[in-house]
Amino acid sequence: MNSILILLNITLLAWLTRFMLRAQPHENKLLFGSSLTFKMLAGVALGVLYFYHYGAGDTISYWKDGTDIATLIRTAPAQALAFLWDENSTPEFTAALLQSAPRSLYFAKICGLFAFLSGDNYWVMATWMSLISFLGSWMLFRSITTIEPGTRPAAAVAFLFFPSAIFWSSGLIKESIGLAALYVLIAIGIAVVQGKRPSGVSWILVVVALWVGWNLKYYWLGIFLPVALAVVAVKALLRWRSSWERVDLLLWLIFFMALLAIGTNIHPNFYASRFLEVTYHNNLEFTRLSEPPRIVQYLNLEPTTASLLLNAPAGLIAGLFRPFVWESFNALSLLAGLENTVLLILVLLALPAVQQFKISPHRLLLVAAVVYVVLLITFLALSTPNFGTLSRYRIGAIPLLVFLCLAPSTLVGKWLSKRDWFG
Repeated sequence: MNSILILLNITLLAWLTRFMLRAQPHENKLLFGSSLTFKMLAGVALGVLYFYHYGAGDTISYWKDGTDIATLIRTAPAQALAFLWDENSTPEFTAALLQSAPRSLYFAKICGLFAFLSGDNYWVMATWMSLISFLGSWMLFRSITTIEPGTRPAAAVAFLFFPSAIFWSSGLIKESIGLAALYVLIAIGIAVVQGKRPSGVSWILVVVALWVGWNLKYYWLGIFLPVALAVVAVKALLRWRSSWERVDLLLWLIFFMALLAIGTNIHPNFYASRFLEVTYHNNLEFTRLSEPPRIVQYLNLEPTTASLLLNAPAGLIAGLFRPFVWESFNALSLLAGLENTVLLILVLLALPAVQQFKISPHRLLLVAAVVYVVLLITFLALSTPNFGTLSRYRIGAIPLLVFLCLAPSTLVGKWLSKRDWFG
């Protein structure tokens, strides 16, 4: 039975990719096909890395838990349904799973459904998740380039080809689905800000993306939503009072701070009374489990506002640019160091273009994107000092930074826009 399901899935995947490729306009066919292939290969590479190099890890645990859940669906549908609705209703089965943390268990349930439909085959499951992740990236790419065609090269590099972001959001891993959810929200949010009315399908996608994204990566959305909703609110206000446009950044800041204050009551880890403690204890736990060369070491980090603010600049630098090349401790960290060097160069070359943001018609979006990147990267670096884990978690922000650095107004962006690599 499993072999038949595997064959059916492979056939469906082949037909679906061919159908989507043929549906693309001529100018997008090469880009769509090459970026989709890159994404699929990255999903395979991630599986190969964990199976044949590490021998263990999250992706393998999710697959094993997924096959156990799929077996439960086949043999005891009623019990499986109860588990999928509430894992506490099946304590013995839940306790036997490898993943127990709420977000990991949520993803394991998703893996169970994929395993049930794909004959428990890891590679088929990974390919489906790579495809879903790619479609989120492609949706964001199309949303941005429809509004600003000149950003096509920058958007292609940032959202379809930037190596670490593609690798860590491919295959059977939480970030594949989590990043797709985030990209869907950004894409639809951009359309709303431009005055377009979302369709019924878009609203469904928003609801699903919020539900899935929050359960998988609540800390991404915990920062993104106040940033994005503040932009939407200001744009709506300016349509009513266009004369207030000269103070749009101030209005955005007011809305953002208000929404951020509301957001601190949405998740327990965001509560003002717990945020400092959670960040500090996460840092301690990662430090305890990691060897010194593999972690960011801070200056007397403590669970106080003053200590976190003091260490925030070091956290931002670490989250964006470390490990440096000379801090490499294996082949993967060397690749990360090389990519971080490229990112540092891009940021430095893009700095002169900052003065142009005042005259940009999209300056609210630009400011919102920068604030999101800075806050998320700083928070992640302080709470997750392990270089390997940080490289994976930060993909929720790095592609946006790459896009900003490669926008047509920057030095590299001007050079890139003269090439015809992306049509």
